[in-house]
Amino acid sequence: MFKTGSPVKGQAFIDRKKHLPIFKLYLQNNQHVTIKAPRRFGKTSLVKHVFEYEKSFEHIYIDIRRATTLRSLANQIIDKAYNFVGIDNFLIRFKSSITSLLKNIQSVKIDTIGEITLRHLESEVNEVEFFLHALDVVDEIAKNKEINIKFVFDEFQDIYKVSDKMILEQMRSVMQHHEHITYIFLGSIESMMTEIFEDKRSSFFHFSRIMKLSGLDVDELYDYADDFFTSLNISHDKSLKQLLIFLQGHPDYSMQILQAFYYRIIIDKVDNIDMKLCIETLSQVLAENKAYLEELISQAKTKKHHFEVLSALANNTTVELTSRTLYNTHISLENHGLVKNTGRGLYELTDIFLKIFLQIEDVDDLQLLERVTGLDFGEHHIPSCC
Repeated sequence: MFKTGSPVKGQAFIDRKKHLPIFKLYLQNNQHVTIKAPRRFGKTSLVKHVFEYEKSFEHIYIDIRRATTLRSLANQIIDKAYNFVGIDNFLIRFKSSITSLLKNIQSVKIDTIGEITLRHLESEVNEVEFFLHALDVVDEIAKNKEINIKFVFDEFQDIYKVSDKMILEQMRSVMQHHEHITYIFLGSIESMMTEIFEDKRSSFFHFSRIMKLSGLDVDELYDYADDFFTSLNISHDKSLKQLLIFLQGHPDYSMQILQAFYYRIIIDKVDNIDMKLCIETLSQVLAENKAYLEELISQAKTKKHHFEVLSALANNTTVELTSRTLYNTHISLENHGLVKNTGRGLYELTDIFLKIFLQIEDVDDLQLLERVTGLDFGEHHIPSCC
């Protein structure tokens, strides 16, 4: 119950009542869409729920993080595209028997585009041309099958890791002519996704509709949790709602907390969720995320001033840096997805757990955790002995 750590769909997916209907409407109208949100905010879960659980549309899903080069990215697309016409493992079959593969291409009546693919593979054309050809293959196959293929690029800002910035202009020049593909771009680095899709100087300006995926609706999440725990005859006070509000609807952290409650109910026979249990569970889940949070901090420490500025933001203190250095550091942290701009010159951390981790040294100190979270414990105040 309350699955964590990987994309969810079906019954494990908590309907995003504000996002799901408009997303489906965009898809039905073949409207290109860009979805941006911080890491672990459910972008992939949203698309996988629609495409893999509801199975409403034909689709191709590509995670750019799995590609080390533009050619390897093109290879992924080629294999998935030809699978639509019943040709599995296209690249393996190319290495095995070109003659046999050519017969398959001819039998499904995609001779023109298929033969171009074979020529590209035989001549080892440059990777940019091969990648753009891979996109054309998807459009031609969709046209051949008289369908519209929804093409998902996950972590799209990472296209810069496999190519230079010229690739955007080259992609746009090809994509704008595709009549049988609807592109969906997902990205977790908001500043980079904004630069790609909302900057007037960008090739992708006005190419897609923008959806900003915020945290889960807390009322919606609370109702979901309330129904579940009530079905188990588990009572709870206002503490559960307070904790979910504090977590700001963060999909992954909220699910981890709710899952931890469920395990306590099953294993420890807990029959009531109060504030004491909430703070104990928060401490436990923070500890379970320690390695991930320490890795974020380690990465920040490799860049000059990054950790210093992160810590200052978490603790609401100031740092002795020039305005130019502070500005550049904020921008760099934003490009790493660690902070977000909330106003002119104002920034805050994107990860609520990272903020707590930077505020206190020991997440097992329940009194200190109570104080920094600002949760109202009332009569359930954690005594110093605990």
